[in-house]
Amino acid sequence: MNIVILLLLIFFILTTVIGLVFMNRLIKLQKENNELLKNMLEDKSSDHKSNDGPMPHTELEKFKTQFMQNPYQPPK
Repeated sequence: MNIVILLLLIFFILTTVIGLVFMNRLIKLQKENNELLKNMLEDKSSDHKSNDGPMPHTELEKFKTQFMQNPYQPPK
């Protein structure tokens, strides 16, 4: 009976340690991801032209005719 309790205790301790290590790595990755997203947002906002509204009708028609000339072909 003592062996079973000892094994359960070891299993519980190992599971807790592995969980803490995993959560620590996950938190570090999330912080790094947040920093990268902030940098991307700052780059886009500084490089982005002023968006005055929706795309003009002439540009939309140009893209539509361009698409109709070369329709989408799904990969085989």
